[in-house]
Amino acid sequence: MTGCDRMFPEERKRRIIERVRSGAAVTVQDLAQVFGVSESTIRRDLRELEREGLLERTHGGAVPADPTLTEPSYAEKTDQNRAEKMAIARVAAGMVHDGASIILDAGTTTLEIARLLKDRRNLTVVTNAYPIAAELADAPGVEVIVTGGTVRGKTLALVGPLAEQVLEQVNADLVFLGTNGIDIERGLTTPTPAEASVKRRMIAAARKVVVVADSSKAWRVAFAAVAPVSSMHMLISDRGLDPRLAHELLARGVQVLTAE
Repeated sequence: MTGCDRMFPEERKRRIIERVRSGAAVTVQDLAQVFGVSESTIRRDLRELEREGLLERTHGGAVPADPTLTEPSYAEKTDQNRAEKMAIARVAAGMVHDGASIILDAGTTTLEIARLLKDRRNLTVVTNAYPIAAELADAPGVEVIVTGGTVRGKTLALVGPLAEQVLEQVNADLVFLGTNGIDIERGLTTPTPAEASVKRRMIAAARKVVVVADSSKAWRVAFAAVAPVSSMHMLISDRGLDPRLAHELLARGVQVLTAE
Protein backbone atom coordinates (compact mmCIF):
# COMPACT_ATOMS: atom_id res chain seq x y z
CA MET A 1 0.00 0.00 0.00
CA THR A 2 1.43 3.39 -1.00
CA GLY A 3 1.45 6.59 1.04
CA CYS A 4 -1.33 7.93 -1.17
CA ASP A 5 -3.42 4.79 -0.56
CA ARG A 6 -3.20 5.37 3.20
CA MET A 7 -3.87 9.10 2.95
CA PHE A 8 -6.87 10.41 4.88
CA PRO A 9 -9.45 12.36 2.84
CA GLU A 10 -8.63 15.66 4.57
CA GLU A 11 -4.94 15.30 3.80
CA ARG A 12 -5.72 14.43 0.19
CA LYS A 13 -7.93 17.51 -0.15
CA ARG A 14 -5.24 19.70 1.41
CA ARG A 15 -2.75 18.48 -1.19
CA ILE A 16 -5.28 19.04 -3.98
CA ILE A 17 -5.64 22.66 -2.87
CA GLU A 18 -1.86 23.05 -2.86
CA ARG A 19 -1.64 21.73 -6.43
CA VAL A 20 -4.44 24.02 -7.63
CA ARG A 21 -2.90 27.09 -6.02
CA SER A 22 0.54 26.26 -7.42
CA GLY A 23 -0.75 26.99 -10.90
CA ALA A 24 -0.20 23.43 -12.12
CA ALA A 25 -2.70 21.93 -14.53
CA VAL A 26 -5.22 20.04 -12.43
CA THR A 27 -7.50 17.43 -13.98
CA VAL A 28 -9.65 14.75 -12.41
CA GLN A 29 -7.77 12.02 -14.28
CA ASP A 30 -4.35 13.24 -13.17
CA LEU A 31 -5.40 13.67 -9.55
CA ALA A 32 -6.87 10.18 -9.46
CA GLN A 33 -3.53 8.77 -10.65
CA VAL A 34 -1.46 10.89 -8.26
CA PHE A 35 -3.47 9.94 -5.18
CA GLY A 36 -4.27 6.37 -6.20
CA VAL A 37 -8.05 6.77 -5.88
CA SER A 38 -10.97 6.63 -8.27
CA GLU A 39 -12.05 9.56 -10.41
CA SER A 40 -15.41 9.58 -8.62
CA THR A 41 -13.57 10.08 -5.32
CA ILE A 42 -11.67 13.02 -6.78
CA ARG A 43 -14.87 14.54 -8.14
CA ARG A 44 -16.41 14.28 -4.67
CA ASP A 45 -13.35 15.97 -3.17
CA LEU A 46 -13.58 18.80 -5.72
CA ARG A 47 -17.30 19.29 -5.04
CA GLU A 48 -16.63 19.58 -1.32
CA LEU A 49 -13.73 21.96 -1.80
CA GLU A 50 -15.81 24.12 -4.12
CA ARG A 51 -18.61 24.31 -1.55
CA GLU A 52 -16.01 25.56 0.94
CA GLY A 53 -14.89 28.22 -1.52
CA LEU A 54 -11.37 26.80 -1.80
CA LEU A 55 -11.40 26.16 -5.54
CA GLU A 56 -13.70 26.30 -8.52
CA ARG A 57 -14.47 23.27 -10.62
CA THR A 58 -14.13 23.36 -14.39
CA HIS A 59 -14.93 20.79 -17.03
CA GLY A 60 -12.63 17.91 -16.07
CA GLY A 61 -10.65 19.70 -13.39
CA ALA A 62 -10.36 22.73 -11.13
CA VAL A 63 -8.95 26.27 -10.96
CA PRO A 64 -8.01 28.46 -7.96
CA ALA A 65 -10.72 30.23 -6.00
CA ASP A 66 -8.52 33.28 -5.66
CA PRO A 67 -10.19 36.68 -5.16
CA THR A 68 -8.20 38.11 -8.07
CA LEU A 69 -9.36 35.34 -10.39
CA THR A 70 -12.90 34.56 -9.31
CA GLU A 71 -15.80 36.69 -8.30
CA PRO A 72 -18.11 37.38 -5.36
CA SER A 73 -21.57 35.89 -5.16
CA TYR A 74 -24.42 37.32 -7.21
CA ALA A 75 -25.97 38.81 -4.06
CA GLU A 76 -22.69 40.49 -3.13
CA LYS A 77 -22.23 41.90 -6.63
CA THR A 78 -25.74 43.35 -6.63
CA ASP A 79 -24.69 45.94 -4.03
CA GLN A 80 -21.26 46.69 -5.48
CA ASN A 81 -21.02 49.95 -7.45
CA ARG A 82 -24.80 50.07 -7.73
CA ALA A 83 -25.00 53.73 -8.72
CA GLU A 84 -22.45 53.24 -11.48
CA LYS A 85 -24.26 50.18 -12.82
CA MET A 86 -27.56 52.03 -12.95
CA ALA A 87 -25.96 54.93 -14.81
CA ILE A 88 -24.38 52.52 -17.31
CA ALA A 89 -27.74 50.79 -17.75
CA ARG A 90 -29.47 54.06 -18.63
CA VAL A 91 -26.98 54.71 -21.43
CA ALA A 92 -27.24 51.14 -22.69
CA ALA A 93 -31.03 51.06 -22.61
CA GLY A 94 -31.10 54.26 -24.67
CA MET A 95 -29.50 52.30 -27.52
CA VAL A 96 -32.35 49.77 -27.69
CA HIS A 97 -35.24 50.69 -29.96
CA ASP A 98 -38.60 49.05 -30.57
CA GLY A 99 -38.33 46.07 -32.88
CA ALA A 100 -34.73 45.28 -32.00
CA SER A 101 -33.24 41.90 -31.14
CA ILE A 102 -30.66 41.88 -28.36
CA ILE A 103 -28.64 39.51 -26.21
CA LEU A 104 -28.30 40.24 -22.52
CA ASP A 105 -25.40 38.47 -20.84
CA ALA A 106 -25.83 37.30 -17.25
CA GLY A 107 -24.82 39.90 -14.68
CA THR A 108 -26.01 42.59 -12.33
CA THR A 109 -25.35 45.45 -14.78
CA THR A 110 -27.28 43.71 -17.54
CA LEU A 111 -30.12 43.08 -15.08
CA GLU A 112 -30.32 46.86 -14.57
CA ILE A 113 -30.56 47.23 -18.36
CA ALA A 114 -33.41 44.71 -18.47
CA ARG A 115 -35.36 46.71 -15.89
CA LEU A 116 -35.32 49.70 -18.25
CA LEU A 117 -36.59 47.79 -21.28
CA LYS A 118 -39.98 46.68 -20.03
CA ASP A 119 -41.84 49.35 -22.00
CA ARG A 120 -40.30 48.44 -25.37
CA ARG A 121 -42.50 47.07 -28.14
CA ASN A 122 -41.70 44.13 -30.38
CA LEU A 123 -38.39 43.60 -28.62
CA THR A 124 -36.67 40.20 -28.64
CA VAL A 125 -34.29 39.44 -25.78
CA VAL A 126 -32.06 36.38 -25.65
CA THR A 127 -30.44 35.78 -22.29
CA ASN A 128 -28.56 33.15 -20.32
CA ALA A 129 -29.70 34.63 -17.01
CA TYR A 130 -32.92 33.57 -15.37
CA PRO A 131 -33.08 36.74 -13.17
CA ILE A 132 -33.25 38.73 -16.42
CA ALA A 133 -35.83 36.38 -17.88
CA ALA A 134 -37.97 36.73 -14.74
CA GLU A 135 -37.62 40.52 -14.82
CA LEU A 136 -38.92 40.72 -18.39
CA ALA A 137 -41.46 37.91 -18.23
CA ASP A 138 -44.43 40.23 -17.67
CA ALA A 139 -43.39 42.87 -20.21
CA PRO A 140 -46.11 42.66 -22.90
CA GLY A 141 -43.95 43.93 -25.75
CA VAL A 142 -40.90 41.80 -25.01
CA GLU A 143 -40.32 38.26 -26.21
CA VAL A 144 -37.80 36.51 -23.97
CA ILE A 145 -35.72 33.55 -25.14
CA VAL A 146 -33.76 31.73 -22.44
CA THR A 147 -30.77 29.72 -23.60
CA GLY A 148 -31.04 26.85 -21.17
CA GLY A 149 -27.94 25.20 -19.76
CA THR A 150 -26.31 24.52 -16.41
CA VAL A 151 -26.74 27.16 -13.70
CA ARG A 152 -23.59 28.59 -12.11
CA GLY A 153 -24.43 29.45 -8.54
CA LYS A 154 -22.09 32.43 -8.23
CA THR A 155 -23.43 34.32 -11.22
CA LEU A 156 -26.81 32.65 -11.88
CA ALA A 157 -25.60 32.29 -15.47
CA LEU A 158 -26.63 29.42 -17.70
CA VAL A 159 -23.58 27.84 -19.30
CA GLY A 160 -22.57 24.72 -21.19
CA PRO A 161 -23.43 23.07 -24.51
CA LEU A 162 -27.18 23.79 -24.33
CA ALA A 163 -26.60 27.52 -23.90
CA GLU A 164 -24.03 27.57 -26.68
CA GLN A 165 -26.25 25.64 -29.11
CA VAL A 166 -29.06 28.18 -28.74
CA LEU A 167 -26.70 31.09 -29.29
CA GLU A 168 -25.34 29.47 -32.45
CA GLN A 169 -28.82 29.85 -33.96
CA VAL A 170 -29.17 33.56 -33.14
CA ASN A 171 -28.45 36.69 -35.19
CA ALA A 172 -28.98 39.69 -32.92
CA ASP A 173 -28.62 43.42 -33.45
CA LEU A 174 -26.80 43.99 -30.16
CA VAL A 175 -25.19 42.11 -27.33
CA PHE A 176 -24.66 43.74 -23.96
CA LEU A 177 -21.78 41.79 -22.53
CA GLY A 178 -20.49 41.78 -18.97
CA THR A 179 -16.88 41.13 -18.03
CA ASN A 180 -14.74 40.75 -14.91
CA GLY A 181 -11.72 42.37 -16.46
CA ILE A 182 -10.64 44.58 -19.36
CA ASP A 183 -6.97 44.73 -20.24
CA ILE A 184 -5.44 45.90 -23.49
CA GLU A 185 -3.05 42.99 -23.77
CA ARG A 186 -5.17 40.23 -22.21
CA GLY A 187 -8.53 41.43 -23.52
CA LEU A 188 -11.83 40.56 -21.87
CA THR A 189 -11.64 37.94 -19.14
CA THR A 190 -13.94 36.12 -16.76
CA PRO A 191 -13.33 33.63 -13.93
CA THR A 192 -14.39 30.38 -15.59
CA PRO A 193 -13.86 28.78 -19.01
CA ALA A 194 -17.55 27.81 -19.15
CA GLU A 195 -18.72 31.41 -18.96
CA ALA A 196 -15.96 32.53 -21.31
CA SER A 197 -17.17 30.07 -23.93
CA VAL A 198 -20.76 31.32 -23.72
CA LYS A 199 -19.62 34.94 -23.97
CA ARG A 200 -17.67 34.12 -27.14
CA ARG A 201 -20.84 32.64 -28.63
CA MET A 202 -22.69 35.84 -27.76
CA ILE A 203 -20.04 37.95 -29.48
CA ALA A 204 -20.31 35.82 -32.61
CA ALA A 205 -24.12 36.05 -32.60
CA ALA A 206 -24.42 39.85 -32.57
CA ARG A 207 -23.76 42.53 -35.16
CA LYS A 208 -22.65 45.01 -32.49
CA VAL A 209 -20.82 44.11 -29.28
CA VAL A 210 -21.29 46.51 -26.37
CA VAL A 211 -19.38 45.75 -23.19
CA VAL A 212 -20.98 47.15 -20.05
CA ALA A 213 -18.55 47.32 -17.15
CA ASP A 214 -17.98 49.72 -14.28
CA SER A 215 -14.56 51.28 -13.85
CA SER A 216 -13.41 48.73 -11.25
CA LYS A 217 -12.96 46.22 -14.11
CA ALA A 218 -10.26 48.33 -15.78
CA TRP A 219 -6.86 46.61 -16.12
CA ARG A 220 -8.09 43.55 -14.26
CA VAL A 221 -7.34 40.08 -15.61
CA ALA A 222 -9.42 37.08 -14.55
CA PHE A 223 -8.58 33.43 -15.17
CA ALA A 224 -10.40 32.66 -18.43
CA ALA A 225 -9.85 34.61 -21.65
CA VAL A 226 -13.01 35.62 -23.50
CA ALA A 227 -11.84 37.67 -26.47
CA PRO A 228 -9.42 40.45 -27.46
CA VAL A 229 -10.54 44.05 -27.09
CA SER A 230 -10.78 44.19 -30.90
CA SER A 231 -13.91 42.01 -30.61
CA MET A 232 -15.87 44.86 -28.99
CA HIS A 233 -17.37 47.86 -30.74
CA MET A 234 -18.16 49.89 -27.65
CA LEU A 235 -17.50 50.10 -23.94
CA ILE A 236 -20.00 51.77 -21.63
CA SER A 237 -18.46 52.55 -18.25
CA ASP A 238 -18.67 55.24 -15.56
CA ARG A 239 -16.81 58.48 -14.90
CA GLY A 240 -14.19 56.66 -12.84
CA LEU A 241 -12.81 54.82 -15.88
CA ASP A 242 -9.03 55.17 -16.15
CA PRO A 243 -8.39 57.67 -18.99
CA ARG A 244 -5.39 55.60 -20.09
CA LEU A 245 -7.63 52.60 -20.80
CA ALA A 246 -10.15 54.78 -22.62
CA HIS A 247 -7.34 56.24 -24.75
CA GLU A 248 -5.95 52.81 -25.61
CA LEU A 249 -9.38 51.53 -26.58
CA LEU A 250 -10.15 54.56 -28.72
CA ALA A 251 -6.82 54.07 -30.49
CA ARG A 252 -7.97 50.57 -31.39
CA GLY A 253 -11.29 51.72 -32.80
CA VAL A 254 -13.43 50.97 -29.76
CA GLN A 255 -15.97 53.65 -28.92
CA VAL A 256 -16.02 54.58 -25.23
CA LEU A 257 -19.06 56.09 -23.51
CA THR A 258 -18.97 57.22 -19.89
CA ALA A 259 -22.24 57.33 -17.99
CA GLU A 260 -23.03 60.28 -15.74
